[in-house]
Amino acid sequence: MSRSRTVVLTAWAAYAVVAAVHLIAMALGADGISRITQPLISPLLLFILLFSARRADRTTVLTAGALLCSWMGDLLPPFVPQLDSRLLPTASFLASLILFSLALAPLWMRNRDPLRYAMAIPYGGIVVGLFLAFARGAGQMLSLLLTYAVMLALMAFLAAGVNTLTWTGGTLFMLSNALLGMVWFLPGAWLPNSAVAVMATYFLGQALLTAGIIQARRASTEPDTVTGPVSLVIVES
Repeated sequence: MSRSRTVVLTAWAAYAVVAAVHLIAMALGADGISRITQPLISPLLLFILLFSARRADRTTVLTAGALLCSWMGDLLPPFVPQLDSRLLPTASFLASLILFSLALAPLWMRNRDPLRYAMAIPYGGIVVGLFLAFARGAGQMLSLLLTYAVMLALMAFLAAGVNTLTWTGGTLFMLSNALLGMVWFLPGAWLPNSAVAVMATYFLGQALLTAGIIQARRASTEPDTVTGPVSLVIVES
C-alpha cells in the first residue's frame, strides 16, 4: 500500500472515530465533548479532499469552499449568541449547498444516463413538501428558507446524477435537513434522539458527497485512451 493511500485511509478512520465519539457524547449528554468534536469534522474531510487532489482545480476549490462553509456553520453559532440560533447555520449551509452544486454540475454533465433528469421529480417534490410544512414556523426566515429549499433540491438532484456515492450522500444530506427542519420549524414535533439523527445523517452524507466528488474527479482526469507507441499488426488468413 502506498504512503498516500495509507494517509487517506488513516484520515477516513479518524473521521469515523471523531464522528462516533461526537454522536455518543450527544446521546449521553456530554456537551463538553460534543462541543470539542463537532468543529473537527469538516477539517478532516477538507484534509482528505486536498490530500487526494492532484491539483487545485475548479472542482477541488469549490468542494473545499463548501466544506469550509459547513465548518463555519458548526463552529460560529456559539460565538454570536445575540443572533437567532437558526440564522447563522442556515446561511452557512446555504453557502455550502451553492458551492457543492457548482462543484457537482460539471460532473453531472459528464453523465450520459438520461434517467438523471427524472431525479428532478422526486427531489423537487420532497423539497416542496418540506417547505410547505415548515413555512408557517419560519417567521422572518421564510425567504431564506425558500432559497435554502431550492438549493437543497438542486444539490441533491445534481448529486444523484454523478455516481452512487454522491447520490447517497446528497440523499442523506437532504434527510438531515428534513429532520432538522422538523425540530426548528414544527413547534411541538417530537422525534426520538432527533439531534443525534440529524448529526449522524449529516456526517455520513457530507462524507459520502466528498468521497463521491473525489472519485468522480479522479475518473474524469484519467485518460480514455492508451498513450505511447502504437503498433499496427496485420494478420493474413
